[in-house]
This record gives sequence, C-alpha cells and structure tokens, in this order.
Amino acid sequence: MGGVRRALLSAVAGVTVVAGCGAEDEQPPLPTLPPLGPAVAAAPVNGSPPTDPAELARRLLGPADLPGLTPVLDPRGPGQPEQAGPIAETRPAQCARVLLPLAEQGTEPLTWNTVAYNGPNFSSIDIDAASYSPEKMPAAFSAVQQTLRECTEYSGNDADGTAIEYRLGALDQPPVGDASTAFQLRTASAGFTLVSLVSIVQVGPVLAQVTITAPESVEPAALTDLTADQVARLRGVAGP
Repeated sequence: MGGVRRALLSAVAGVTVVAGCGAEDEQPPLPTLPPLGPAVAAAPVNGSPPTDPAELARRLLGPADLPGLTPVLDPRGPGQPEQAGPIAETRPAQCARVLLPLAEQGTEPLTWNTVAYNGPNFSSIDIDAASYSPEKMPAAFSAVQQTLRECTEYSGNDADGTAIEYRLGALDQPPVGDASTAFQLRTASAGFTLVSLVSIVQVGPVLAQVTITAPESVEPAALTDLTADQVARLRGVAGP
C-alpha cells in the first residue's frame, strides 16, 4: 500500500480547484496515449447481488485501509441529488459520464455506493461500486467501455467558463477479479494537468471503479495494489 499512500479530490473536483487558481501559464499539449484495445466481456455472474446500498458500502475500502488520506464526508450515493450550482459543459455531451460513478452512467444497477478520499496537492482516491442482476451485468460492463471508446479526445468548460481538454487512452494493468479493464485520463486546464488512472473490475455481481488522480503523474503500480485490495475486500465479504 506504499504507492497508494503517496497518491491520492476526484478529477472533476481537482480541475475546479486548479482552474480557479488564476494560473496564466500556457497549457502544454497533452500527450498521445496508447489506443484502447478490444472491449472486455463480462464473466458469468455467480452469487446473489447485494440490494442494500449500506451493505455495498461495507464492501468498499475504508479509512483503515488508506491511512494518511482524508475521507470525503457524504460522497455521492443513492438517492442524493446532484449538487446545485453553475453547470459545466462537456463536448461531446456523453463524455461527461467518464469518471462518474458507474451507476450514473445509465447502467441500471440494483444498488450502488461510493467512497472518496483526499490526499495532498489535489490528489484523490475515488471508489464506486454497483451491483447487477446476472442478465444485466454484460450490458452494464459493455456500456461503460463503449463510452470510453467514444471519448478518447474531448473538451469542455468548467462552471466559470475556463477551457478544459481531455485525452483518454489505454493503461496496462494485470487482470484482476472475474473480468477487468483499465484506462488513463489526462485533464488539462489553465496550465495544469491532472492524471487519472482507473480500473473497472467485475467481482461476481458487482462492478467496481477504482480511480487514483494526482497532478502530473501517478504510478501504475499504485492502482494495481489498490484495485487488488478492493477486489479482495469484495471477495472477502461476498465469498469466492
């Protein structure tokens, strides 16, 4: 867990803070990222899916698993309205779903929940999970991956009108869980760049999204370790 403790507000929250800093440095061009490979198929679902959001929350990594990071109080969860305020713009519009909780990407889960942790210098760890009936898991996993393939390059403006550029690409990570995929996202605005490394992993009837975000760079090994810990937690509670 040493790599995790080094790393890590969600990418959106980080961009909001950075864009408000008044930096006037010229934005360096975003790098060309590796292309996404073939989509990964969901594995057959074994076990009963959780239907209580509190039960699912207990299966997510807690503060004791991530010492040195600060839990975000009241992260988004089922039944909570979106926060009011000025509206940001994303082009194409569907790319606003990237990094949202899986349940908010139109995947029709049975239940879902999230946890979030702040680290130093606009860094963060965000984990969300959603449970699905066996017949809906394949479509849910496919829909999330389709959004990524439609959003390898996109742009937008934050609530203050500051321009934001995004670049998304493949990320090499070892297989984990019953099925998994990973990607990286670069978010650039007002002379700053945030890097998000993301795993999406199936464990039985649950899909989990694990995101580490930090300025400039994140060690891929940190995501590997964090995802493995989250998979172990899901399996430890739900059984093999």
